Amino acid sequence: MTGNQNRRLLLLTLPPSHYCERARWALDRQGIVYDEERLAPGAHMLRTKRLGASATSLPLLLLGDGSICQGSDRILDWTGLPGGDPEIEQRLEHTTAPLIRQCLYAGLLAAPRSGIRDVLLRGTSAPQAAIVRLIWPLLRRTMVTGMNARPHLLPELIARVERELDWLDLVLAERGNHLVGQEFGRADLTTASLLAPLALPQMEPVKSVSAGIEWPSSLAPFLASWAERPTLKWVRNIYASYRVPLSNAL
Repeated sequence: MTGNQNRRLLLLTLPPSHYCERARWALDRQGIVYDEERLAPGAHMLRTKRLGASATSLPLLLLGDGSICQGSDRILDWTGLPGGDPEIEQRLEHTTAPLIRQCLYAGLLAAPRSGIRDVLLRGTSAPQAAIVRLIWPLLRRTMVTGMNARPHLLPELIARVERELDWLDLVLAERGNHLVGQEFGRADLTTASLLAPLALPQMEPVKSVSAGIEWPSSLAPFLASWAERPTLKWVRNIYASYRVPLSNAL
């Protein structure tokens, strides 16, 4: 172990990432004090490499002893948040959440006036934001390729998202207000945070992080129709009832 073991925890995030929101919420829920450093796309790769991380993905939690906890699942493990359901969480993490990201970015990155560039830069440093604005055309193409977020795939992606919502509607119909037991827990937090980009809860920090997006016509009608789905109503209710954020952004 290296470094000052009493230093404050540091959470590295990409501002609108639903995986980063999952980690952020778990730390807040457990009353764990930390600072948040928001990184721009591209800059996050340099930052994680400098820390010696094995991957460039975020979130990443830098612990007080200088060690790293990377990935929202591992960060939730570290917090000890109870009430998990591995089967549901794994499907959400590996199937549902990547699909939502791919679907939304396929529409947003193809729409020049969507505002997604400014959302990705919100809360990042001025030098990072300046560089990303300069290289945005190249970065946008890189993101499209990296996520396979191509506009012609949208009809298929939308249909797949709807199948995931069908599945969650059935799960919630069987289990009620909470996915595990009678109290809010890890499975609830995971489901709500990873579906927040579809449910658009008007709670902080999700509200301010995502403010300013102009949904393109390729996505807007579907988001409007999905808003009344039982799962997304449940997500907004969970946020309203249990999301109490701390003010930790640097």
